[in-house]
Amino acid sequence: MTDWTRQAIEAEGPTTVVPVLASILGVDKDTIYDSIRRDDWTMTRVLRIGRRVKIPTVDIVTYLFGHAAPTPDDASPCHLAGSQQVTACATGPQPQSQCGCTPSVTGVVHHLRGA
Repeated sequence: MTDWTRQAIEAEGPTTVVPVLASILGVDKDTIYDSIRRDDWTMTRVLRIGRRVKIPTVDIVTYLFGHAAPTPDDASPCHLAGSQQVTACATGPQPQSQCGCTPSVTGVVHHLRGA
């Protein structure tokens, strides 16, 4: 394995290409392509888009570091409290899982035609 960090891999975006994966693992890209072609590749999912081959970066991070993203120690404050469409909690900012914010306006979602 090379000097790739979790942050560097995640900075690649939602997917990456085989040459980058080969660099991360320190192997030749042709080895990975051959394994994918033979359906022997099991380390990550393989997304085939036409002739392109994409690899989900979350799979790489999970394989190398155990889980996709670290869980924050502190819950973030309710991001809806400042919205005019939300009735904020009477006790002030609280973690999102406990704030109980409720929409002040109800809406109806209509399906698109033909969908």
